[in-house]
Amino acid sequence: MKTAKEKELYSNKMLDVYVALIRDKYPEIEIENLMDEAGIENYRRTGDNSLRLCQAQLNRFHERLCMLTDNIRIDREAGRYAVNPECLGMIRSLVLPFVGVRRACGILGKYAGGLTVSSHYTTRYTGKNKIEIVVTPNEGIKEAPFQCEIRQGYFQGLADVFLHNELTVRHPECMFKGGRVCRYELTWRDSAFTILTVLSWLSGAVAITMLIALWITPAAVEPRSLWLICAALLSLCLGWAGQWVKSKVLAKSLRGIHTAKEEMLNQIEINGENSRVLVDIGQVLGIEDPDACSFERAANIVGKKLRYDRVMIMIANDQNMSLSCCGEYGFTEVEKLYIASYRISLEGAGTSEEVFYESFKQNKTILVNDMAWLTQEFPQSLEFVDRIKPRSFIVSPIEVDGEPIGIMIVGNTVTLRRLDKNDTHLVMGVAQHISGVYRRQKHEKQQGEFKRQIVQLQKMEALGVLAGGIAHDFNNILSPILGYTDLCLSICPEENEKMLKYLRRVKNASVQAQDLVAQILAFSRQGEKDYIRCHPGPIIKESLKLLQGSLPKNIKIEIFVRTDLAPVMADPTQIHQLIMNLCTNAYHAMVDKGGLLTVRLDEVHVKESPLEQTRQILPGSYIHLQVVDTGHGMSRAVMDNIFEPYFTTKTEGRGTGMGLPIIKGIIARLKGYIFVDSAEGKGSWFDVYLPQVAENRSVQ
Repeated sequence: MKTAKEKELYSNKMLDVYVALIRDKYPEIEIENLMDEAGIENYRRTGDNSLRLCQAQLNRFHERLCMLTDNIRIDREAGRYAVNPECLGMIRSLVLPFVGVRRACGILGKYAGGLTVSSHYTTRYTGKNKIEIVVTPNEGIKEAPFQCEIRQGYFQGLADVFLHNELTVRHPECMFKGGRVCRYELTWRDSAFTILTVLSWLSGAVAITMLIALWITPAAVEPRSLWLICAALLSLCLGWAGQWVKSKVLAKSLRGIHTAKEEMLNQIEINGENSRVLVDIGQVLGIEDPDACSFERAANIVGKKLRYDRVMIMIANDQNMSLSCCGEYGFTEVEKLYIASYRISLEGAGTSEEVFYESFKQNKTILVNDMAWLTQEFPQSLEFVDRIKPRSFIVSPIEVDGEPIGIMIVGNTVTLRRLDKNDTHLVMGVAQHISGVYRRQKHEKQQGEFKRQIVQLQKMEALGVLAGGIAHDFNNILSPILGYTDLCLSICPEENEKMLKYLRRVKNASVQAQDLVAQILAFSRQGEKDYIRCHPGPIIKESLKLLQGSLPKNIKIEIFVRTDLAPVMADPTQIHQLIMNLCTNAYHAMVDKGGLLTVRLDEVHVKESPLEQTRQILPGSYIHLQVVDTGHGMSRAVMDNIFEPYFTTKTEGRGTGMGLPIIKGIIARLKGYIFVDSAEGKGSWFDVYLPQVAENRSVQ
C-alpha cells in the first residue's frame, strides 16, 4: 500500500505492456492477484495517463513478476514487447515503419516519457544516421535498474522493426553503473525499403482507383478511356517494381538472419567444445600430486588438449621482483635454452613497455595478432619475438586471491590459424584452473605443515612433562652425592692425593649432571617466567664481550648490533641464554678450520603477501637477530632434526642435544620465530624474530 509521503510518478498505462505480455506468454499468472501483491489498487486499462503508481509499487510489481515467471530479464522482454501492435496500437504499428528511424525514435521517446514524471528524455542527432537519447532522472527521484532494462528493450524492439536498416543500439553510459545519466546511441544504415513500401501502397491504390474510374466511364469516350488504361498499367508496373525491389531487400535481410544464425550455432558449438576441454583440463589438473611440478604438467596438458604450438607459464619469485619460466610446451631445444634464462623484471625500470609486464601488472589478458603492432607498441618485446617468431599469441595473468602470481603465454608459430576472442576466453579459463590448483596445493601444503607443527608441539609437550619428572627425581639423587662428596673432600687428608683426585672427578661429574638437570628443567617449564620490557641490544653486546675472550684466534667475530631499537617482552637471562647458545654452536662449527662469526640485530616490518613464503610470519614489527657462521654447515636431514631433544652431531662431551630445543621453547613462549638455513661447506644462518612492544606491560 502507498504511504502519504510516496509520490505518484507513473501512469497505470505503464503496466499495459506487462499485462499484454503476461496474457500472451504467461497465461497461468493471475493478473489481479499480482496487482494485489504489489499493492496496486483498481488497476484497469483506461485511456487516460493519470499518475497513479509510486516507485515502491512498481518495484514490488517487478520483483513479484520475476519470481512468478522465473525470468530475471522479464523487464527487457517487456520493453521489446512494447513495440507490439497490441501495446503500441494498430495505427502506430502500421505507421511506424514508414516514418523513418529518426521520427520513430522521437515517437517512442515521447510515448515512454509521457508515462512518467520520474525522468525526462532528451533526443539529439549526433551525425548522419546517428541519434542519441539521454534519460535524466528528475531531482529527488531514484529509479530502479530494471527500468533501464525496459528502455533498452524499447530500443531493441525498434531495431526489430527497422531490421532492414541494420539498426544497432549501444548503451555507453548507465546511471546504475556509475554514470550520471542513461545514454543510448542508435545508428543505422540508409535503406530504400520504406520508400519502396510507400510506393507499392500508393501505386496499388492509384491502380485500383483508375480501374474503378475506367469501369464507370462511358464506353463512347475512347481517348479518356485509353489514358485511364495507360495510367492504371503504369501504376501497376510501378507497384510491381517496388514490390520486387522490396522483396529483394527482405531476402537480403533474411540471408543476414540466416548467416547470423549459422554463426551463432557455430559459436555455440565452439563454446561447448571449449567447455568440455576446460572440464578435461580441470579434471587432469585436479588430481595433480601436491608435490609435483603443476606448472610443467599444466603447460603440457594445455598444449596437447588445445593444440597450441607453444605454451609457457611464467611465475613470479617470492620477492615479486621478476618472472621466470616454470613450465613450457612445444619449444625446440635451442628455444628451451633461451627461455630457461629469460627473465622479466617486475621492478619497473626498463620494463614499462614489455607486453608481459603490462599483462602481469595490469592483470589483463592481451591478444596479439600483429607482430608489427607489437614491436611498435611494446619495443622491449622485440627480443622475444625474434627468438620465438610467433604468428600470434595470448598473454593471460594467473591470479590467486585477486593478486597475479604469474602469466601464461600460448601461441602459434607453425599453425596458420590466427587466435581470436574464443581463444582469449579459453586461455583465461585455463589460467583460472591453474590458479585454483595452485591455491589448493598451497593450502594442502600449509595444512601439512600445520599438522607437522602440531605433532611436534604435542611431542615436545609430552617430552617436557616426562623430562621434568625425571629431572626432579635425578636432582634429588644428585644432591646427596654432591653433599657427601664435599664432606669427603673436607675430611680427606691432603697426603692422600689419589683419593682426592677420585673425589674431585666425582664432584665434577656431579656438577655436569646438575647442569644437565637444570637444562632439562628449563626445557620442561612452560610459562613460569615473568616477562618485562627489555632492550635486547645491550644484553647481546654484553654477552658477546664475554664470548670474545673464549674464542680462538682463528675465529673472527663481526658485530652489527643496534641498541636504539624498540623493546621486547622477555626475561633478560633468556636473551643472554639465547645468544650464547647460538654463538657457541657457531663456534663449535668453526673450531677446526676457523672462520667468521657475524651477529646482527636490527628491526623488520613484516607485511602480508599473497605468495607462499618460506617463512610464515604474522604481520607486525619484529626485532631481528641473525647469527651467521662460515663453518662446515649442515645437510637437509640434520636441519630437519636440530630442534629435536637430545639430537646432536657434536662429539661426546661437547653437547647434550638440549641447547636448540630449549632456545626454540624460549622463542615460542616469547611469541617469536626461529628459522635456520645452511649449506654444507659454506656455513649456517640462524634468524630469530621477536615481536616488538610499544607500551609498558608485563606478561606471564
